[in-house]
Parts: sequence; C-alpha cells; structure tokens
Amino acid sequence: MARKPAHEQFDTLKAIQDRAFDLFGRFGYDGVSIGAISSAAGLSKGALYWHYESKEALFLACLRRLHSLFDGHIFDRMREPGGDPEARVLRLFQGMARLLQDPLVRNGIAGYWLIPDSPETAALAAEQRGFEARSAQAIRDVLAAGVDAGRFNFGDDLDDMSRAIISIVEAVILPLRHQTPDDVHRTLRVLARTLFRAYDTSGALPQF
Repeated sequence: MARKPAHEQFDTLKAIQDRAFDLFGRFGYDGVSIGAISSAAGLSKGALYWHYESKEALFLACLRRLHSLFDGHIFDRMREPGGDPEARVLRLFQGMARLLQDPLVRNGIAGYWLIPDSPETAALAAEQRGFEARSAQAIRDVLAAGVDAGRFNFGDDLDDMSRAIISIVEAVILPLRHQTPDDVHRTLRVLARTLFRAYDTSGALPQF
C-alpha cells in the first residue's frame, strides 16, 4: 500500500487520536473496540492499524495525552519556580479549574482509571502509576518548600498529604464535568480554603 501524503497522514492520525481519546475516556479500555474507534473516525480497521499496532498502543498514546493535559494545566505550573508557597499551592486548584474547561475532557475521562488487571495492560497500569508518582512528587516539593519557608506545618503528614492530594485531584476531576463552572469554582474554593485553614501557619485564607 502506498503511503498517503504527509498532510493526509496527519489528518488521519488526528482523527484516530481524537475519537479514541474521547471513547476511552467515556468507556475505558475494555469498553471500546478497535472497530468502534475506526468507525467513529470514519476509517477502516486496516487504516487504524497502519498507525497503531494494537489497542494497547493506542490507549497508551491516549493515556499519555491525558497526562500531558494534567501536566500542562496543573503540575508543570506548580513546578515553575517563583511565587510564594501559598501561590504555588493555589496553582493546583486553579489548574484543576482550567482542566475542567478544556474541550478534550468535555465528555469525561473516568475511563482512563478503568485499566483492567491483566498481562496485556501491565504497561498501561505502570504508566499510570508512574504519572501519579511524579505528580505526587511535584505536590510534595511545593508543600515542602512551604514548610521550609515556615508557611505550612504538616507535621509528619507531608508524604501522606502529597498522596492524598492526588486522590483528591482525581476524585474532583472525574465527576465535575457534569457541573457548571460556578459549581466547580465553589467546590475548589472550599477545598483550597480547607487546606489552608488546616495547615497554613499564617491563618490567612487564599483569594480564589
């Protein structure tokens, strides 16, 4: 089979990625077939397999795309130097609000947490665990900087708090697509103010 021109290959690849990202986000790995993706993209299965050798490979590409969204909206901004500790912590909640407004998550992303436990999907589960570990480290670094500056006091809870915040991020992000932006903002505002009330040594509450 002759290769398509580069621009046609790009268009086909984008159609596959966009449709697969949406379907996997809604229905998970087991809930989506290659046939469903190729049909949604307006392609044959052969055309899809031209770009991806397996469903696992396509899901992995979509999973990494999701992780890049989390990083771009939340964790990379938290990693940026500068700003006082409170401001860097607030970037977490501000980033969550931005993520929920991203068109790519409009139809839901809960399916990416529905990775079956099987040898076929072991690489997918490992990718997800690695992302969560990196994200928890980014949060820990920011919280630790606040502790070092005397702005936060987590006692012995720093590591546990970092992991707990990852769970909170996931718990908040997954269902909130069904709520209005105002509802989302109110929920995130309560979570941010609760964190600051519990651990901010200054007693100040964030403007968020």
